[in-house]
Amino acid sequence: MSVDLTKTNIEVKEYQLLLEDLQGNILQGYEQDYAVQIFLKFESDAQATRQWIRDFAAEFVTSAQHQLNEPQKYSQDSSQNFPKLWANFFLSAHGYQALGFELKGKRLQFPSWTFLAGMKAFKPILSDPPIDQWQDGFRGDIDALILLAADQSEYLQQQAKTVMKAVSHVACIVNTEVGHILRNAQIQPNGKGQTIEHFGFRDGISQPLFFKQDIEQRQQQGNDQWDACAPLELVLVKDPFGQGENSYGSYCVYRKLKQDVQGFRQREKQLVQKLGLTGNDAERAGALVIGRFRDGTPITLSNSGQGDTTIVNNFNYADDTEGTKCPFHAHIRKTNPRGDRGDSVESLEEQRQHRIVRRAIPYGGTSPEQQILTSAISRLREHLTSLPHEALRVENNEGVGLLFLCFQRDIFNQFMFMQKSWVNQKNFVKYDTGLDPVAGQGKQLDGGQKWSKEWGQEEKVSFEFNNFVRMQGGEFFFAPSISFLANI
Repeated sequence: MSVDLTKTNIEVKEYQLLLEDLQGNILQGYEQDYAVQIFLKFESDAQATRQWIRDFAAEFVTSAQHQLNEPQKYSQDSSQNFPKLWANFFLSAHGYQALGFELKGKRLQFPSWTFLAGMKAFKPILSDPPIDQWQDGFRGDIDALILLAADQSEYLQQQAKTVMKAVSHVACIVNTEVGHILRNAQIQPNGKGQTIEHFGFRDGISQPLFFKQDIEQRQQQGNDQWDACAPLELVLVKDPFGQGENSYGSYCVYRKLKQDVQGFRQREKQLVQKLGLTGNDAERAGALVIGRFRDGTPITLSNSGQGDTTIVNNFNYADDTEGTKCPFHAHIRKTNPRGDRGDSVESLEEQRQHRIVRRAIPYGGTSPEQQILTSAISRLREHLTSLPHEALRVENNEGVGLLFLCFQRDIFNQFMFMQKSWVNQKNFVKYDTGLDPVAGQGKQLDGGQKWSKEWGQEEKVSFEFNNFVRMQGGEFFFAPSISFLANI
């Protein structure tokens, strides 16, 4: 019996076979505090490499079903308080070919020609920087990505060391990245602070929801203005090499994004002065850039942060058709226009099809745990690699940023459409809107974007705000089914 991917609000028990064969972190994100990402180029013969993948998948790869079971399991038995590792394994098109798979055959053709071409082929379309300006580890071919996540940095370091030593027999480790969750001081019921990114804003708030349990929880806040539910087909596709009718995977976009925090905050202060904001109103400048205050309050609903523990996601821009409350160029309005009436090209339903499932984690920082983990992984990578030392030198000042990762069923119609047609498009959602001030790439409008001097009032001033996030490199991957990995 084939799986119905058009359904929303799904019951977990009805999709158990699919979830057992699907990798975790796709339909629900990992919530572990630390992550290690290991980028590989296969060097051994295909048979030996396939054997290593089988062994790795059997021991480490987390299924979606296991991910869903874990919270319930450990809440019932608090004595089971031991470190847990969560893992993914992704392949690029080049990686499939290195393993001997034919990607363009009639029967097993991948439906995404964008995936087959790879990220570098779309550099002009995405307005990405020249490849010779990418970080060293991203300039050449990448065959696979291993993602490891855990709540304890020392435990993650031990597990990463084990994996990296084992894989070095069949592959060269061309790059490693270390991420860690950032939190503010607002403690939540789980005992942890709220998740933020390096600019200081709440992160990961608005995501597509698939499971009934998550949707019902969100509906308690209301969904008459914005319904976050999504069908499985937004993110899942049949695995061309899967072992059954329940074998599904997802296309993954990975991009390392460096954040210029000092430059952002200096420019934010200049915007405060340009708008004549004083006192508590000064915080509104950053909210105009992002579309939310640092505490997560949507600026289209309020001219000040509300400090709520529960973040409102039930809103649209129907009452702000001129962008006098939330600018058309604000980051969250650009990346999710929510049926914005200024878009004369697409309907709300068409816009919803461009959504992505966003999984990202910050990198860099000054916490002792982060510095120890980063240093240990970097030393281990240098020790294991067979490439020249110059090609993998570890930067002493890598800065800070975001290890961006998102899932979708169609890279071209989702991530690439969002980046090219919304974020980088100066005339979206209306003519002379300008770039997204956070994620936009390319040339800004002469004079910059338009900003309302008073919240909700029509008088606007021009001010340029962009270029504080720099793409460092990346690749397109596919998250194959677990049955494929087990039988590769």
